[in-house]
Amino acid sequence: MLARFRSHPFFLWSLFALAATATGLAVHRLYQTAQQEIFAQSARALLQERTKILNRVQAYTEDVRRSTITELAAFHVDGLSQALRQWDEANEIILGTFQWDPSRGFAPEMEIPNGGPPRDALIAIWREFHTWRTLHPTATIREQTKIDHWQTLAYRTLDNPALPSGDLGYQSENLDIVTHAGHRADPWAGWAASSAAPDAPWIFWYQAGPDEAVRGCFVDMRPIVRQLRREITDTAYARINFVPESSANLSANLLPGLPAFRLTADHGDVFHQKESRTRFTALITAFLFGLFLVGTAALTLYTRREARDAERKITFVTQVSHELRTPLTSIRLFADMLAEPGVTEPKRVKFATTISAESGRLSALIERLLAFNALEKNGKRTSCTALDVTPIVRATVEEMRATLASAGMTAELDLPAGPTLALTDHSTLKQALLNLLDNATKYAREGKIVAVQLHADGEFVFVRVSDHGPGVTPAMRERVFEPFVQGGQTLTTKAPGVGLGLSLARGMLRQAGADLILIDDPSGATFEIRLPKPGAPREAA
Repeated sequence: MLARFRSHPFFLWSLFALAATATGLAVHRLYQTAQQEIFAQSARALLQERTKILNRVQAYTEDVRRSTITELAAFHVDGLSQALRQWDEANEIILGTFQWDPSRGFAPEMEIPNGGPPRDALIAIWREFHTWRTLHPTATIREQTKIDHWQTLAYRTLDNPALPSGDLGYQSENLDIVTHAGHRADPWAGWAASSAAPDAPWIFWYQAGPDEAVRGCFVDMRPIVRQLRREITDTAYARINFVPESSANLSANLLPGLPAFRLTADHGDVFHQKESRTRFTALITAFLFGLFLVGTAALTLYTRREARDAERKITFVTQVSHELRTPLTSIRLFADMLAEPGVTEPKRVKFATTISAESGRLSALIERLLAFNALEKNGKRTSCTALDVTPIVRATVEEMRATLASAGMTAELDLPAGPTLALTDHSTLKQALLNLLDNATKYAREGKIVAVQLHADGEFVFVRVSDHGPGVTPAMRERVFEPFVQGGQTLTTKAPGVGLGLSLARGMLRQAGADLILIDDPSGATFEIRLPKPGAPREAA
C-alpha cells in the first residue's frame, strides 16, 4: 500500500510541497528571530549610548557654567569695568560683558552681541529671580526654570560646595565691602539660554546682594556644541546628533544643558551591517531555495519525460517487432507452402496473393517508419503549389472505400460543386487523409459511417473527417498527436500499427504550412485539416 502511494505523482508532489513550505517557513522564522535579536541588541546599545551622551552633555555644560560663574564672581569690585574688558579680550568665547545697577541701569559701554537678548529681557529675568529669592530666602539653588523662551538656572555662591571659596578670588573682600556699606551680602550667580534660537549667546551674571550691581557676560555657545559633537563621532554602536529643536522630531530627547537642541539617536553601523548581512543572507537563502525548488521540479519533469520517452521507445520496439514479425511470418509460411510439390493452381494463386498482400503491408510499415525518421531529422519546408483539393479528397476517399467496406464502414462525402483552391502538396494532403480514414477503420468500426467534409472560410480551406466511434478520451486528447501513442487500446483490443499515423500526418502538414487538429465532438472523433489559401500568409513550421 505504501509503495503504491509513493509511486503516485500527486502524493510525491504533495510531500514535496509540504517539505518546501515547511523549509520556507523555517527560513522565514530564523530570519525574523535574527532580526529581533539584532534589534534588541541595537536598542540596548542605543539606550546606553544615549544615556552616556546625556550625562556627558549635562556634565560638560554644567562645568562650563560653573567655571564661567567662578571667573565672573572672582573679579574685585574696584576696577571691575577694566577687568571685565580685559577678560572679554582674552577669551574667544566671550562675546561681551555688561554691568547693570538697579538704580542707574546698564553701564554706557555695554554692547549686546548679534542674537543676544534685548535689554528689557535681561531686566525681566533678574526681576523674576529677585521675586523668587524673596519667596525662598533660605534656598541655595534654583533649578532650571523657563522664563518666556529663556531657560534659567541660579546658584548661591556663598558656602556652595560646588563653588569653593578658594576659586572665587575676591568674592570675600567684595562681600565685606557690601556688609560695611550696610547692605545685605547674599551672592547669587545665574545662567540663561534661549530655547528658541540655537545660535543665541548664553548669558552669565553675578550679584553680590539683592541691592548690588549685576555683572555679566555673553558666551558664544557654538564652540561648546562643536566640542560636544566631536565627542560623539563614533557611530559604531549608535548614531547620536544634536539638532535644533525646531527641526527635530518631538520624540527626540530634550537636552537640559542645551535648551535649543534635541538629541537624536539611531542604530549604529555595527547593527546596520548586521541587519544588511542578515537580509543578504536571507535573500541568498531564499534564492538558493527557490533555485533548488525550480531545479527539483525541472529535474523531476525532465526525468518523467525521459522515462516516458524510454517507455515509448520500449513500446515502439515491441510494437514494431510485432508488426514486422506478423507479415514476415505469413510470408515465410505461405512461401514454404507454395514451394511444396503438388500445390494446386487455386492454392498457388491464394498463397501468392497472401504473400503479395503481406509484402505490401510490410513495405507500408517500413515506409511509414522511414517517413517518420525523415520528419524528425528534416525541418525543411515542403514545396507547395495552388491546387484544387476537391478531386484530391474525392480520389483519396474512393481509394479507401474498399478498406472501409472490409471494416463494415461507408464514407459520406460533402464536397463543394466548384473548385476549392488551397496552397498545399498533393502527396502530403493525400497521406494525411489516408491516415485519418485508416484510423477510423481501426478505432470506430462500430460507428459504421465516416463523414468527410470540405469547405472554405476566410484564409483557410478545411477538410474535416468525422466518425461515430467512441471518440478520444479526455486523458488522451493532449497526447493523441504524440508518436508511438495509440488511443483506446487494451491487451485484448490492440489495433494494428505503431502509433505514428497522427504524429506523422500533422508533422508533414505543418512542414507544408498547414495543420491538423482534434475537434471537440461528443459524438465521436473529429479531425480537421487546415490548409492555407493561395496568397494567405503561411505560419512558421
